[in-house]
Order: sequence, then structure tokens, then C-alpha cells
Amino acid sequence: MFLNIRLSYDIGLHLPELQMKGVSLKGLHVVLRDPQPGQRRHLGRIENMQGSLLSLSEAHADAEVKVGDTKLEGSRENFSLVLEAILKGGKRKFEAALEQVEARYRLGPDFDKRVEEMGIFLQKKPINLGAGLEATVGERIIFSNDGQTPTIYSAPPVDYVFGRSGSPVARYAWDGLAQNGPYDRTSFAKRNPKLLVIMPKAAKGKVEQFLTGFRNGLGASNKGFPTGFMKVMGLASLEYDLCPVDLAGVARNAVASTYRNAIENKLSGEAQYDAAIVVLQNDHADLPGQDSPYLQTKSMLMTLGIPSQEIKMSTITQAANSVGYTMRNLAVSLYAKLSGIPWTVHHDQTVADELVIGMGFAELSDSRVAERQRHVGITTVFSGDGTYLLGNVSKECAYSDYPDTLRASITGVLRDVKARNNWQPGDTVRLIFHAQRPLKGIDVDKIAFQCGREVGADQDVELAFLTVTEDHPFQLIDRSAPGSPVRYGAEDRKGAYAPERGTIVRLGRHTRLLATRSGTLILRALTPLPRPLLISVHVGSSFTDVDYLSEQVLKFTSLSWRSVLPSAMPVTISYSERIAEMLGRLKAIPDWSTVALSTKLKFSRWFL
Repeated sequence: MFLNIRLSYDIGLHLPELQMKGVSLKGLHVVLRDPQPGQRRHLGRIENMQGSLLSLSEAHADAEVKVGDTKLEGSRENFSLVLEAILKGGKRKFEAALEQVEARYRLGPDFDKRVEEMGIFLQKKPINLGAGLEATVGERIIFSNDGQTPTIYSAPPVDYVFGRSGSPVARYAWDGLAQNGPYDRTSFAKRNPKLLVIMPKAAKGKVEQFLTGFRNGLGASNKGFPTGFMKVMGLASLEYDLCPVDLAGVARNAVASTYRNAIENKLSGEAQYDAAIVVLQNDHADLPGQDSPYLQTKSMLMTLGIPSQEIKMSTITQAANSVGYTMRNLAVSLYAKLSGIPWTVHHDQTVADELVIGMGFAELSDSRVAERQRHVGITTVFSGDGTYLLGNVSKECAYSDYPDTLRASITGVLRDVKARNNWQPGDTVRLIFHAQRPLKGIDVDKIAFQCGREVGADQDVELAFLTVTEDHPFQLIDRSAPGSPVRYGAEDRKGAYAPERGTIVRLGRHTRLLATRSGTLILRALTPLPRPLLISVHVGSSFTDVDYLSEQVLKFTSLSWRSVLPSAMPVTISYSERIAEMLGRLKAIPDWSTVALSTKLKFSRWFL
């Protein structure tokens, strides 16, 4: 038995009440208010409400139901919309209060106490499971190193590498960058990049000030970003071409088209750009769908093969003591979008070639009716040291066609890498596949293995398929971990009871738990106790060194070029999830197409 504590959302107000309070109901998902055992809860999306009847689009059964039998689905999105309509300016205050209450259950010491109390309660008497069948609750599981093989061990710390020879190395990403420059500093092609900067005309002065500080640095007195993007990355020059957007008197639903028209006019000339920066006012950054200026501009720029970076005005106007640290992350992300390699990780390669392949998928139709759904497969390929090689987004397809589409996509990617890396007959090649969640009814692991064997028919191919996920019932508690101060000199602490990053627990022959967040990587005092990653190696794998594979997963959490800090998930998973998120948002743009992702942007980290 596993005990866990989670926050769930429920919206009990009837639909007419919500409508009276200003909630726009059209398009929101609804469920049965009182479902019977075995009855499907989800009904569809609201199309129209007339008196006591509710008309549905994308309905699973009846397209018309009684209003009183339904309620809004308790999703995070619906909950947020209802709060916004009811509380308006008080929404943030409510959310802050809710976070405080949630912390009493989910911070390390509090979570430990609640589980202990529940365990004592459940141990009082047997639990009746059915006729003549009972269960008793035992003691909590405590991992210790009493046997010959340690149950718990610490993986070696990850070393960041800043040169093709394997040196120099550094323990922290930004320290290594500032001291040595990026990994590919001697071969980087775009040493004189030209950036298109799209921004609100009214903020031109503030934006120019930010851009100058980013290019040249904030001075020796600023510890976060003293020397600037040009010097850190070893560039010869950095040119900005400004595109002010006049938003005076423009309605919110016309902001996106105003940005788009400004860019179209700018791009009508002969100028060529290596990347773009899109600056948005805060209240425009979260505009949905077609009204989003970021999605409209990103769609247009990507079609032309120009990766873009969004920056909010709240970032531009940050205090001097914090903006430098934000510029660090911007520098890494922008350099990667220019096809640069900021760093890799130390890796002792023992075979001719080792590839780590992230596999994900995106559902593009936003429909829960299966026959309307459209899927794409997402593949990201890395070398064993974490160098990003290429990404691929398959063509859109129906669910029933997904296996064949995925097979064609993976095979094509592997053939590209085989030619690029010059595999020779008899070479030992190791292919390691990472996936976060399988698709129901589709054996993705078998498809991956078939593709690997087919492409590597002339090689000695070692195959491993891992699922890497946070969606599991396990939680790790280390009562000896005091956490770290919220800030220098503060008494409040964060991350108490979180195991040290790199802690690995051997659950079984093919499974491990891996802690990836602790100490300084937990940024806020109210952040809940982080969940470890559950790593499972498929039994059909021919390469089954689970400890090696788990330590490699840890290394790949240090390879995210969205930040100078390690991420919770390995980039094989987080990049695929990021691509899926962006594709899900871009589908709202009528003329958007994924074609550029497999052509002009195939080798770009456009999604960072």
C-alpha cells in the first residue's frame, strides 16, 4: 500500500451560477455531477446553454444533456478561470493562501508526519477487501545498506565539459562557461550573429538598456553577469535590428495581428537574421491561441527558419541584483538556439558510438474523442556525452496509424545519424531509448528495438529501453537532510528531508529511484518535497546495466540549455515534453505547419 497526499480541484457551483459570475463557459469541459459506478464522467465541451438544456460539442454520447446533471470538470485550467472571474484581483492572494495550507501537508517534515499518522491509524485493525479477504498495514519501508550490495548509493557528481578534448571541466555550468567559454568555442560558425528584436514601441528605451547590458555585461560590480554575452561566448560581434511595435490604442484581441504585421513589414527587406527576440508586455504574454502575439510571431519566424526567444517586460525591468542571473539563462538558451553547444558532460565512451534517444508524442487536436485526435511522434537524439544531434517531428496521423508513422520516423532519424557518424560494419553501437509514458495499446519499446536492429543490421547493436517518470507512488524521505537556507543568512529553510541530488535506490533488478532535486536546486521555501524519478529498464533490453543507465539519466538532467541549473528530468524527456507543449499551443495558429521542424529547424534547439 502506498500513501500519498495530493491536491485535487472540484467546482461545485452550478453552470448558471458560474455564468452569472462572469465565467465564459463555451468550450469548457463538463462532467457528470453524480456518476454511477462504471459510468463515464466526461461528457464533452460546452457549446451552448439554453434554459435547462446544455448543448455539447465533441460529446462522447448525447449531444444534449440536462444542465443540472453536469458540472465543470475540476481541472487546474477550469479552476483558474473560475477564480479569475469570481475573485478578479484577489486571485493571487487566494493562491498564496492556498499554497500556505498545502505546505502543511507536502513539505518534507509535514509530509513525513502525515504519513506516519495515517500509518498508525491504518494499523489499528485489518482492512476488509471483500468476502473473507483482509489486509493489514505493516511498518514503513526503510532502505538501508545492510547487505553485500548497497541498496542506496550516491552517483558520482556530474562534471561539465567545455572542450572537445574532454577538458576543461567544471562542477558548475556557469562557472565553467565564464572561465572557459562554450564547448564549441573554436568551431562555432555564427561568430557575428544578427538578431531581430521585436518590442513594444513604448518600451524601446528600457529594452535598449537591457540589450546593451546583455551584450556588453553589467559591470564588475554585478556578480550575476559582469562581462556580457559576447565575451562569455567568444563572439566577434552581436548586432541588434530593432522592430518597434506601436500598440497605442490597440485592443487586446488585435495585439497579435499588430505584432505580426510589424514583422511582415520588417522581413519584406533583404536582411537575414540568425534568431529573434520577442519582447511582450506582461498582460499580453498569456493571451490565448490566435490572440497570442508570441505564438503568432513564433509561428511566422519558425516557418522562415528563424528561432525566437520570448522575454517579458517584467524580466527587462528586474532589479539589478537579479537581472544578471536571468541574463545567464538567456545567454545559454540563445547560444543554443544559434546552434551552439554551451557544454556537455563527462562521458567515458567504451563503444564505437552511443546514442541516447528521447521519445515523446503530442496530441494536436485538443479533442478527447478518439476518432478526431491527431498525433505526432517526437524524437530527440543525443550523443553519449549529451551533445544534441537532431530532432524530428513525424507527420500528423490518426491514433490507429501511429505505430507505422513512429516506425518510419525513428528509422529515418537513425539512418541520418548512422550516415552522419559513419558507422562501420562490425562497430559496436549502443542505442538507449528514453520515454516518459507509453501510449495505450502501442508497444513503443518493440518498435524502437525493431528500428534499431534494422538500421544497425551491419553493426553489433546493444539496445536499452527506459521509462523515466515522476508519475509513480514512491516518495523518498531523508530525515538527516536539513535543507538549505532560503537565502544567505536566513533562518527559513527549503528542501528539508529531500535526499541529496544523485541518491539512487535499488528497488529491483530492473528498477531504480533517482533523486534529482535537493538543496540549492529547490528555489522556494514552500516547494513540496520533490518526487524522485522512477527508472525502469525494459526486460527485452540487451544492454541492462541499470546503475550505468541511471547515472546517465542523472547526467542528462545537467544538459538542459534552458538554464544554468540542472533540471528535474533528463533532457531526453524534458525536450520532448517542451516540443509537445509548443506544438499544442502552436496548433491554434491557422497557417502553422510542422514541416519546418523536420527541414530548416531539424538541427536547431528552437524549443528552448
